[in-house]
Formats: sequence, C-alpha cells, structure tokens
Amino acid sequence: MQRKDPFVTGEYYHIYNRGVDKRIIFKSENDYKRFVMLLYVANSSTESFRLDNLINQQHKNFDEILGLDRGKSLVSLSAWCLMPNHFHLLVRQEVDGGITKFMRKLGVGYSMFFNIKYQRTGALFGGLFKAKLIDADDTYLKHLFGYLHLNPLDIKFPDWENKMEQGKELPSSQMQKFLDTYRYSSYLDFVGKERAENSLLTLKDFPDYFEETNSFKEFMESYLVDSPEL
Repeated sequence: MQRKDPFVTGEYYHIYNRGVDKRIIFKSENDYKRFVMLLYVANSSTESFRLDNLINQQHKNFDEILGLDRGKSLVSLSAWCLMPNHFHLLVRQEVDGGITKFMRKLGVGYSMFFNIKYQRTGALFGGLFKAKLIDADDTYLKHLFGYLHLNPLDIKFPDWENKMEQGKELPSSQMQKFLDTYRYSSYLDFVGKERAENSLLTLKDFPDYFEETNSFKEFMESYLVDSPEL
C-alpha cells in the first residue's frame, strides 16, 4: 500500500498505530523492553545494526544496546509512549525515506518477535501506521508533548478526561505518582531521570519548548488543568 503524500525530510510527524482489532500488543515487561530496544536499533542507516545479532550473538543487555553507536539516524525522536494496545511517536524525518524505513524495521521486527513468542500468525498491527504532518510553528506540536505523555493515565484512570470536562475533582496526586512511575514513555526523560532510554531522544532537532525540567513539569500541570482538544 502506497501513501498518497510522501514524507518530507525536515518535517515533523505524529506517528501512531494500534494492534489489529485493538488487541494487546505488549503483554509483559519484556515485550515493552523489546519494542524500546527496536526504537533505538531500527533508527539507524546501518543495515548490519540488528537487534537479534546484538542479543543472541554479542549478548548485549538492554542498557548496553541503548548505549551503542548506531551511526546516522533515520529520524529524530522527541517523544514516545507505549500503551498496552497502541503506541505514539513524535518524530522528524532526517533522511529521504527515513520514516518509511524506520517504521518498516520497527514494525516487522516487533511483529516477528511477538508472533514467535506467542505462537501466532498474521498481522499484529491494524494496517499501515498513521502519520500526521505537524507544522513546527503550530501550537499543536507543543500540545502533543502533553497529549502523548498523559496517555498512560487512561490505564489507571480511564475516565479522567470526562471528569475534567465536567469540572469534577481529579485525584491529581495519585495521577502524578502514576506518571512518575510509568516507564514506557519519554515522560521520565523530560523530568530529568537518568536512564538508558535517554538515548532514544534527539531534542536538539525540535523547538526548545522546555529549557528546564521545571518548565516541562509546569506545562504538564497546566495541561491537566486545561487540556486542549486534539
């Protein structure tokens, strides 16, 4: 299947996809970690830089893999979030064909891993990944940082957005604690936590919305109070 509009190098995109029939695509911690490693390894112009080789032949662990020199990147990643049945990425294409190549390696690599592990066949994702072009001067790009990083609240507080719209009180301290412990997004990287996943992000290629950790925290707090419709 071919896309009507090709991806443009230097432009920003919100990329997302979900499991076919909204099925769960991350069943365990190891599934999440496999996808995170692929986010790093698949984002390389070097064909020989492959995750299976790194794990099975070179016996690299999670932290070691995320610290390797992968060469020239295909895209710059500024934010990511993994949910039980879908994922979100905020990227900028760095080389012609970069997004297509990156997403092909990411999707095929994870689907093969998942199908072998769980003894299943067929497509794992619900068709071609979705991609929305974002204008760098549009406030929507900044709001995406809030939208992506608040996604995990749906896991433990599925009705939080409706309550907020209705003016009902939210368990803000519990919600904040949940975000501070959720490992499968770039939220922790923005609040200053040192971890291997820091290497996934290339923030220099995006507008400098959050010069300091506190500015991001303040943005997230304000987003919870007055979340724009996306």
